Amino acid sequence: FMEWAVGKQGEIMRENSGKLMLPGAKIGFDIHYSATNEDVTDNVELGIYFYPKGQEPKFRQVLHNMSGTNSAEVDIPPNTVKATQGFFVLKENARIESFQPHMHLRGKAMSMEAILPTGQVTMLSYVSHFNFNWHNSYVYADDAAPLLPKGTIIKVTAWHDNTIANKANPDPNVWVGHGDRTVDEMAHAWVNVTYLKDEDYKAEIDARKAKITATNTQQQQQ
Repeated sequence: FMEWAVGKQGEIMRENSGKLMLPGAKIGFDIHYSATNEDVTDNVELGIYFYPKGQEPKFRQVLHNMSGTNSAEVDIPPNTVKATQGFFVLKENARIESFQPHMHLRGKAMSMEAILPTGQVTMLSYVSHFNFNWHNSYVYADDAAPLLPKGTIIKVTAWHDNTIANKANPDPNVWVGHGDRTVDEMAHAWVNVTYLKDEDYKAEIDARKAKITATNTQQQQQ
């Protein structure tokens, strides 16, 4: 439904879209802690904005966890920079709404690319200086949100820096594996996706082309 990490703000829905919450649904929290040898309490709040009664958005937005690795691949030797990759297939036409890398203290960079059914590869987003203190969700502008046909493969590449050059690294001389603790590592992207029927996908593509044509015409007239 949503995810929060250090420094992140809330999710943003594009106009006429939303996430589906069915009657009787329950919210489950997965909160990570480390052992401290003392009692720990918390106060968690979740705010949800609903559409007015009777107003139903046309498009459903889904938050996907797109992996940049698998647990076994989080195998980072001491004093090493390592890259891993993961893949996610879009089974329907889609508009990509946002991109949020998630790694821990050894996180260095993450990219998200689209491999189209034609074989063409397009870079969608690239965060070159990942900072664990700021898990920013990068929301695409209306005219820049990638429109991708069904069958597109999303490729997520993650880089971890387990060297002394990484100022956030607690110890470059130890091996690092997968885990929930901040001193362990992860590598995935939280990606909001709106799925589109064929007619809606075509309408979005045509609207983009029409706007580009109008802009080019206006620039030529100037």
